[in-house]
Amino acid sequence: MNIRNYIKKFIFLMLPLITVLFFYGCSSKGTGNNELILGTTISTKSIDPAKDYCGWYTARYGVSETLFKLDESMNIIPNLALSYENIDKYTWKIILRDDVTFQNGEKMTPEKVKLSLERAIAKNNRAKETLNIKKIYTEDSNLFIKTNEPHPTIINDLCDPFASIIDVDGTQDFDNAPIGTGPFKVERFDSIKSSYYSKYENYWQGEPALDKIKVIKVSDSDTLAMALQTGELDVAEGISYSSLELFEKRKDYKIEGIDTSRVVVLYYNYKNKYLNDVNLRKSINLVINKEEYCEFLLGGAATPSSGAFPQSMDYSIDVDYSSKIDLEKANEILDANGYIDIDKDGIREKDGEKIEIKLVTYSSRAELPILAQAIQSDLKKIGIDMHVEVSDSIMDKLNSGDFDVALYSNVTASTGDGSTYLNNLLKTNGDSNYGSYSDNQMDNLLNELNKEFDPNKRAELEVQIQKKAIDEDAFNFIAHMKLNFVMKSNVMNFEVNPTDYYEINYKTEIK
Repeated sequence: MNIRNYIKKFIFLMLPLITVLFFYGCSSKGTGNNELILGTTISTKSIDPAKDYCGWYTARYGVSETLFKLDESMNIIPNLALSYENIDKYTWKIILRDDVTFQNGEKMTPEKVKLSLERAIAKNNRAKETLNIKKIYTEDSNLFIKTNEPHPTIINDLCDPFASIIDVDGTQDFDNAPIGTGPFKVERFDSIKSSYYSKYENYWQGEPALDKIKVIKVSDSDTLAMALQTGELDVAEGISYSSLELFEKRKDYKIEGIDTSRVVVLYYNYKNKYLNDVNLRKSINLVINKEEYCEFLLGGAATPSSGAFPQSMDYSIDVDYSSKIDLEKANEILDANGYIDIDKDGIREKDGEKIEIKLVTYSSRAELPILAQAIQSDLKKIGIDMHVEVSDSIMDKLNSGDFDVALYSNVTASTGDGSTYLNNLLKTNGDSNYGSYSDNQMDNLLNELNKEFDPNKRAELEVQIQKKAIDEDAFNFIAHMKLNFVMKSNVMNFEVNPTDYYEINYKTEIK
């Protein structure tokens, strides 16, 4: 038995006691009361859909809904809205459903939808930049949106959970108890430990099959797997890829997975005087062994990335476009550009300073610390000293620029189109441009993309934009992940969608 398997076996022999102590008093084993218990390694400080990415949680747990949504093929389908009409390049008409009520019994009206969207734009900078709305107004029972500029993907963007429709006037506590239109209403929210939801009997699509939902935050993937094995959970989100084999051949469990656009990406902080040098970034990219990471560290549950989007999408780039691993070339580039190990201690220096880099990542995505350690090991081969910091406050680190390199996981086509992600990542001052990348030509390409209505031309521009970022070694797109949920075999209609923000719906049940 190799060391890895020995450690794994030891952990799972010792975890039952830890798991029992963890769940004692906060979970009822067996869930025999029409309550679904979901365990997850990720959490949020707020469930206000208008804040940051908090709307992903209210969408996942059936609290909030958007005007339109995306099916498994990433096609737009009606939801709270019946249809839309593009009046001109700036104006969109949206026909709303007439049979929707909020969880407090109030009717969803065009005015309430208008108020909800306006609040999201005011509260969420990503919503403001993405939607780029000049004016929202109502006529009869219809909603009209005017944009500041031509916006061909606004219907896609209205699928984003930040555009969840809530009763603004009826909500007293946005952070802890937003009132949405979904099949489940918030009973109690505790960002650190757990949250509780109960069915909304007058839900517009029909009475929900479940009575209650409990979501429990679990500290790590191993504890999560053991909690599922001991019957404390019905569904687990965040089990490491290496632990999936524990459930693969068991009839009392099932694994439901789907390919997604979630990519593991390496950010470089351009404010670091060394990482601002394309030669250092290129050398780092040349030693990151994506194929090996995917096959051995991620158990084949991921595919090596070239660009931001998976190969199944029209705007992906050729899998061989990005640089292949080349240790010799990386060393040659460093030597030629003054990165020299003068004192022969294995670490290169530049201008009398050792090249020491801090990589920041987080543990709620189980694969990230593993990949960070692999990158750390590979960089030692070319004389770069990297320190890995696993932070529980990753967004604080990213937003403040407190990193040299950051390993992060993004869904890149969350609304069925890649332009939103590319703008957030690559545009000067973009909402997700944590490393302060800035290039005038890139900004111009993005502006051109944002105004282009022709889908073929849009795809060409999105490919061109990705290739420019790769040519500059501005980032490293490492791997596209498969989304997996492990659940008891009697859980039915749990939604697994490439968007990564649909999970529990009114049909979800325990048989």
